[in-house]
Amino acid sequence: MKEVRFAVFTDLHYDHIHDGQRRLKNFLADVRGKDIDFIVNLGDFCKATKENYILLDIINRTGKPYYSLIGNHDSDSCAREEVLRFFGMKDSYYSFKYGDIKFIALDTCFMQYDREYVPYCKNNYDSSTGIYPVLPEEELNWLKKELEEECPYFVILSHHSFENEFMKRGVHNRNEVQQLINDINKTEKRVLICLNGHDHADSIRKIGDTYYFGVNAMSYIWFGPQYEHFTYSEDIHQKYPFIKDLVLYEEGLYTIVTISQDGNIKIDGMEGHYQNVSPKELGIEGEWNGRAIAVRISSLNTGK
Repeated sequence: MKEVRFAVFTDLHYDHIHDGQRRLKNFLADVRGKDIDFIVNLGDFCKATKENYILLDIINRTGKPYYSLIGNHDSDSCAREEVLRFFGMKDSYYSFKYGDIKFIALDTCFMQYDREYVPYCKNNYDSSTGIYPVLPEEELNWLKKELEEECPYFVILSHHSFENEFMKRGVHNRNEVQQLINDINKTEKRVLICLNGHDHADSIRKIGDTYYFGVNAMSYIWFGPQYEHFTYSEDIHQKYPFIKDLVLYEEGLYTIVTISQDGNIKIDGMEGHYQNVSPKELGIEGEWNGRAIAVRISSLNTGK
């Protein structure tokens, strides 16, 4: 098996910020000079509009294969089918192989009402009666079959975490997924790592033999209107009304993940800075949504 190396980013939220193209172009300029096999977007990229096709054109110029996942905000203003068409995706969950590694991309943007699973779109979640986010039973059974293939290594990709236990941040039935992974790891096969976005925070945790890697956002951390602040021009605040509720990172955070022939994982971390104001200046310290507040992506090297 040859070494596999790929770039990962998540949560650009292009329509909520004023400098999304700068972040995306800087990221792609960085990875263009690195020997990567493909690029992964873990979701919450942009709205599926005609105007935003320019973002896909920018990514396609790299000449590298590009894999997208659906985030909850990708479907904020349109139906799921429109998002799939925008990204050129046949299905919202799928798998692909590089060498001896199978990558499994899951769709965790579902709600459960009794035994019915409904894809999240257009803010259709009723928190009083529904469960969200959840991996539907049909998709969980599909995941089991995917993991039955005779493949030495697996990597699982998702928008929501299968590890974060804070309120409704992580996937509701994450314990079932963890148990499935632990059972697979008792065989000759191994789930090396699960990568997710959504939390706008940095986290790496090992459960059993598998690493759970929460990739920090490319753009910002959200604190909400109770911490609103006006640190940009009047024009920017008018065009991007949610920017007052965000603390933007200066750099567009991303990471390069390398998996060696013997299954060791190397994550290239990244340290960043806040753009105009820091959470501490707003009186926010400690954790947010069950994660430490930090402008970084941690490093990892299991081969040492």
